[in-house]
Amino acid sequence: MGGVSDSDMGRVAARGRPQRGLPQHARRLPRQHGGQLLASFRQVDFQFQTEFQSGDQIFASYQRNYEFLDEEFDITDDVILPIGGYSFERFAGTYRFGTQRKISGQLRAETGSFYSGDMSELLAEGRAEITPQFSIEPRVSINWVDLAEGSFTTKLFLARLNYMISPRTFLGTLLQYNSEANEMTANIRFRWEYQPGSDIFVVYSDGRDTLASGFPTLQDRSLVVKFTRLFRF
Repeated sequence: MGGVSDSDMGRVAARGRPQRGLPQHARRLPRQHGGQLLASFRQVDFQFQTEFQSGDQIFASYQRNYEFLDEEFDITDDVILPIGGYSFERFAGTYRFGTQRKISGQLRAETGSFYSGDMSELLAEGRAEITPQFSIEPRVSINWVDLAEGSFTTKLFLARLNYMISPRTFLGTLLQYNSEANEMTANIRFRWEYQPGSDIFVVYSDGRDTLASGFPTLQDRSLVVKFTRLFRF
């Protein structure tokens, strides 16, 4: 069983549901009302976990939340939560594949009430070792949110590609699409340790707007070169 977090007991709890693609309130302070200190956040967790001989794991959890919004919360465009107290319950299940596998990762499903309505989430992420030098790390997260104030869906697609050219040379690429930000980004990073403790970094970044019709339009682009040198005295 997990613990109980209550801000009127002098503790400030982080929200137990970090959501990629959804705005978050990471933590909230107690509020004053009629000279009394009232809770702005409360959370109760119950968790179950088991591990198989193969190294795979299963997690199940139940979470009960209370949060008081002391100001309107723009959870997304055109969906605004009014001031007030909200109680909601979340149920989640996760299957995690052992890290000894060539293809590892986890599958997660979560559902339940959420502020004035309901939210369901599907998450899949993993790591595939194609060769000892080359690996791929994909991640997909989709949230379906149905509130009294409106409904929306957020999608996050991410892929990380890693290639060890040599023990001292590394090339990494990060590709990401975020439907909440209507943005597609790419980041390519090259690192060469030309001598112990001394490196050369080259980083290329590209951000594109997906709202426009046709191929995503360029928003920003940058190229950064960094040189470090270790001097021994």
